[in-house]
Amino acid sequence: MNEPMTMEIHSHSTTSDGKFSPSGLAELMSDAGVDLWALTDHDSIEGCDAAREAATELGLGFVPGIEVSAELQGESIHVLGYGVDTADRDLSSYGVEMTEARLDRMARMVDRMCELGVEVTLEDVIEVSGGGNLGRPHLAKALQKRGHVASTDKAFDRWLGTSRPGYVPMLRPPVVEAIKMIRDAGGMAVLAHPGRYSDVSEHFERWHNAGLWGLEVRHPSHNRRSEERLIRLADRNSLGKTASNDWHGHKPGDPDRLGRVVFPVSWQRSFFEALSETAEGLDGALRR
Repeated sequence: MNEPMTMEIHSHSTTSDGKFSPSGLAELMSDAGVDLWALTDHDSIEGCDAAREAATELGLGFVPGIEVSAELQGESIHVLGYGVDTADRDLSSYGVEMTEARLDRMARMVDRMCELGVEVTLEDVIEVSGGGNLGRPHLAKALQKRGHVASTDKAFDRWLGTSRPGYVPMLRPPVVEAIKMIRDAGGMAVLAHPGRYSDVSEHFERWHNAGLWGLEVRHPSHNRRSEERLIRLADRNSLGKTASNDWHGHKPGDPDRLGRVVFPVSWQRSFFEALSETAEGLDGALRR
């Protein structure tokens, strides 16, 4: 590989908190000239088979994925899994359990909001979710739709952020367990947007030994200084490097960002080399 491919390897559909269905997202990726796409819904692989089918019809390279919500000392840490086996029973069971846990948590958050005098119902949240895996962004949209806030960001600032009065924590697996689950499903594990967490670099060696392959170095929430720091940490800990748009499709400028993430060819080579060793391998990844 001498020329970089156009890659979007961190994206979300209506299976979790994205705007478009898996098949609709495939069409958007194809229209944007993306060569390789990975669907990485939160705690779910349910959309991957439909996404793969749509990608195949469009001649779009596809990698099945997931974004596992893990935890470290009370902090939410996300681990991306690439090339996972979508028929893996443990990963599928985890998805079902998390769907139920998210529904229970959302019911408690709705109750909390009502106790705060902010009228909203669980049905409101389910309606805006489109049947996806419920999360705080859905509650934020429901609050915006009800007219309680002008934007979803305001909902997080006022009520739904980690330290805010409407927040309810959710039980999550430890990071090492999340990595193991991805590895056991035949996938490769990448730490999502590490620049958004408190400094967790002291854990990189342990996580690498547990099977962590790389760091998502380039992400919309990372500035240049953060990227440079993460590159140094990745190299120091023998970890691979990835780049993403973490695409959900809700923001006005989202369509213009598709296919424009800068993913250096040297990072891509390492990514493909590791991906070739997963259960799903390079399934259609180089079809174009």
